[in-house]
Amino acid sequence: MKPWIIGNLLLITWISPQLSEAIITINEDETPVTTRFHCIKNGCCDHHEWCRFWASVGECKSNAEWMLDNCQLACNSCRPGAVKPVTAATTRVPLRAFSRRTTTPRPFFFSTSPRSRPTTTTRRPTTFAQLRTRPTVQFRTRPTQAPRTLRPAFTTSSNPSSVRLVMLRRNRGRGGISHRVPSLLRVPNKHIPSIDELTEKFHLNSGTTAQAFTRRVTTPFTRFFFTTTTPFTTTTPFPTTTTTPRTTTSTTTTTTVPTTTTTTTTTPPPTTTTSTTTTTTTPTTTTTTPRTTTSTTTTTTTSSTTTFTTTTPTPTTTTEFFTTTEFTTTSGVVDSLTTTPVPQIISSTTTSEETDERSTFNNEDPRLRTRPSTRAFFRPQPTTQRTTPRTTTRTTTRTTPRTTTTTRAPTTQPFRRLSNAQTQRCRQILKDPLVAAEEMIRERLIVTSEDNNNRRSIDLDQVIRSNLANACVPRMDEHDCESNLCYNAYFRTMDGTCNNLDNPLRGASYRPYTRLLPTVYDNELSEPVGSLFPELRPSPREITRQLTSSHASVEADDYNAMVMQFGQFLSHDMAKTTLVPSSKCNVCQNITSRCMAVPVNGDDPNLGFKRNTCVRVSRSSAICGSGRTKPRQQLNENTGYIDVSPIYGSSVHDSLKFRDGRSGFLKLPTFRGFEALPFDQSKCKSRQSCTVIFTAGDSRVNLFVGLSAWHTIFTKEHNRLVTQFKRLNPHWDGERLYQEARKLVGAQMQAIVYREWLPKVLGAAFATVVGDYKGYDPNVDSTIANEFTSAAFRFGHGMIQEFYQRLDPNFSNSTFGPLVFQKGTLHSDVLLNEGGPDPLLRGMFSQHVKRPQRVTTTVTENMFGSTDLSSINIQRGRDHGHPSYTKYRELCGMGVASDFDELAREILNSGTREKLRKVYGNVDKIDLWVGALLEDPVVRGLVGPTVACVIGPQFKRTRDGDRFYYESPGVFTRQQLSEVRKSSLSRIICDNTQTITMVPREAFRIGHLTPCNQIPSMDLSKWKEF
Repeated sequence: MKPWIIGNLLLITWISPQLSEAIITINEDETPVTTRFHCIKNGCCDHHEWCRFWASVGECKSNAEWMLDNCQLACNSCRPGAVKPVTAATTRVPLRAFSRRTTTPRPFFFSTSPRSRPTTTTRRPTTFAQLRTRPTVQFRTRPTQAPRTLRPAFTTSSNPSSVRLVMLRRNRGRGGISHRVPSLLRVPNKHIPSIDELTEKFHLNSGTTAQAFTRRVTTPFTRFFFTTTTPFTTTTPFPTTTTTPRTTTSTTTTTTVPTTTTTTTTTPPPTTTTSTTTTTTTPTTTTTTPRTTTSTTTTTTTSSTTTFTTTTPTPTTTTEFFTTTEFTTTSGVVDSLTTTPVPQIISSTTTSEETDERSTFNNEDPRLRTRPSTRAFFRPQPTTQRTTPRTTTRTTTRTTPRTTTTTRAPTTQPFRRLSNAQTQRCRQILKDPLVAAEEMIRERLIVTSEDNNNRRSIDLDQVIRSNLANACVPRMDEHDCESNLCYNAYFRTMDGTCNNLDNPLRGASYRPYTRLLPTVYDNELSEPVGSLFPELRPSPREITRQLTSSHASVEADDYNAMVMQFGQFLSHDMAKTTLVPSSKCNVCQNITSRCMAVPVNGDDPNLGFKRNTCVRVSRSSAICGSGRTKPRQQLNENTGYIDVSPIYGSSVHDSLKFRDGRSGFLKLPTFRGFEALPFDQSKCKSRQSCTVIFTAGDSRVNLFVGLSAWHTIFTKEHNRLVTQFKRLNPHWDGERLYQEARKLVGAQMQAIVYREWLPKVLGAAFATVVGDYKGYDPNVDSTIANEFTSAAFRFGHGMIQEFYQRLDPNFSNSTFGPLVFQKGTLHSDVLLNEGGPDPLLRGMFSQHVKRPQRVTTTVTENMFGSTDLSSINIQRGRDHGHPSYTKYRELCGMGVASDFDELAREILNSGTREKLRKVYGNVDKIDLWVGALLEDPVVRGLVGPTVACVIGPQFKRTRDGDRFYYESPGVFTRQQLSEVRKSSLSRIICDNTQTITMVPREAFRIGHLTPCNQIPSMDLSKWKEF
């Protein structure tokens, strides 16, 4: 008898009466149509008693077909004259898919059932529970046919002649199960269904079987980097509905008015009462039943004093973070293929306001949103009086505390209030933004501050506290575009919200990554591949020793080392994944959800690794709530847009740490004669005793001195622009100076990436996978793909060299000598004590860049003193649930590889293919980062076809889905845009260094040096307002 059957029988034997009763209830609930449904006079009914629950978790959107047929009342789909007859449903409510078994793979099959209903438990389902709810499987024999190359069909254009994304259904199988992929072949000029149409037709669920709906086309296969087909765009994520617990414990509340100092004092008797409270609140009157607490707030301004009285039936306490350790979570709704929305962690002891059932963010009116009560992980924000009546009737239990007095200073900056007419004018401009910049300036509609009082925002401090306490991170799920219409028409928000006004959370910070393929975990939910079943993948350390690590260094003839260093700065602009604190992984063992140590064999030549018996690796922190009933997802702390967030931060709260008051400048103190990023100068008294930890918008600023140099250069550029703008426009205040400089620095960064850097990395593939800019497309999702940040874009680690030249102003060797890579990692004092950024930058644009097809031993044997960067990259891909390399190779149109010899077109060296065979044994076990790294580069490029296939379309989505991309009409005036197009990295280096007077005309190319006075510069007089 099979072991899993024995285990289930034992579980049945010991099951408790309570669990048996719950299972009976679930089995009764499997009948979709019951006699206990509800109807109204016009004939609309709920045919199932669970309709309200399913509607509350978003099934009306994600499972629309079944829900609209059987839950009309719960989904508000009842329409006069369109009432469906009250008959039994013809289809069953689909159940959870049976768990995947790695020992007995199932054949590929189709299922026509609609999306399954949500689970009724918040715990991960056991094998027994899955067994009891195993669905009927329909098998279909796969016809025998000649091998055919499948290629994905993605596009970002709304042109009917272009191809659109072919949807995938999730497959939970592994070995032996065929994952069909979409086609990248050309599609005839017929009507192409939109993403919304496909979503309505095919309901996607992470628990259903993966199916690919492909179009059969007879166009012959062409190699990836010569095709003219535009690949890739991510799927549009389903909106989410978040519910919060209704169990509350109340204390006192502090209600504040923005930009004022508030003091609240309450003196109730120390009693505990239970009562039924009905509260109706209007803007001017408040009515309550007895035994309610009245909180009086006095607001003082420079001209008068006004008193507002607000009554809350269950007041809340404005407390600092983590005054309690008890937390609860609620279940969320799956985002199709792209993200898995999860609930935010909520402090069960601080929530007291009953939260309305909120609709999805596409349908809700931000003007009617009210800020919920203070919760853990969210900094308290001032609240405003409600403008619409609200009635709440419920029974509450309250404990009245002792007399307390709380004084809180204002936490928001003043913002300009516009009239309704001006707001409506901004709305009109947003609908037709071709000349938005000119109109906003001419009509003086520019607003320079965000109003975030009506929503909860996330900042880095909250993420850090949550991560330290729970090894998980909260996500941002709220936006407020309506309150910031004029701001959003001219400036991008700090956290990326409201860039896409139709889908305001796309590309925002503190949001989940999207995915190109469904996740693959050992337990289908959270455990990395190879953690529960080690035989599935070889050890990352052995892969590094045998395949990816090499002493040889093959250099590119045309490009310099600036390519690597600027690429690192760019990657930190686009993505940052939160890691579990290393202090929680200080032992050589795998700790669920936290650590995944890499074992080291006894014959390993690295004595340090052998002594420790492992390479310690912390897992990426999961979004709180994911990995339990839905696959584990990771959070991007930065926005998905190129907006230079490494120097500005990714939230309003974070940005205040790096600003020099309200002057518009960024902090850039002087140290030993030159400007440097902020740090504690008292810890650097002498060169022998100097500890430097820079502070910047991205905490990774101290990883390498070359990265710190770029942070310094772009911070100087911001301050230079502020100085020039202040001279041109003396009437601008500090906030206007800051926002205008930030906007222009972001535009310069975008111009450098797409005109100078990316074409050199992608070579001939650039025209295919990125192409020319055709304008902003609101249907494009700029959210960063998980595979981009945790695998493909890590090709830059292969470009790291063992040492970097440092040259003096005469381009001779510096007196400090070459910089050894190990000496520059986590030693920012080197930048201050050994000549600053100038010698290092001169050396980088004079030194050839290393090709990334192998990783130097300096990062595999002694990275950061005690770790192996290559092994970490391999383990990170498994941590994030990436499918194997062959799945992405197939997705990119390079055909199905069933044997190592079939990789010969991408990996030309037969010896490398033989090593792959020896290490992995099975071609379907190759890790994505390993296979993509070993590929030979595309024509005139630095990376292989799979890397180009992943990162190219991501950069296209990042550009086309950004409303503030610098070439998008209306972002700048026409005269300003002409000046922005003159910007270059060489010009920025010339403007923000002390001793560099000669630079390459193209900053990333090895060639003749040009005097700085011959490098074109922008004419900033185009920003002068008259």
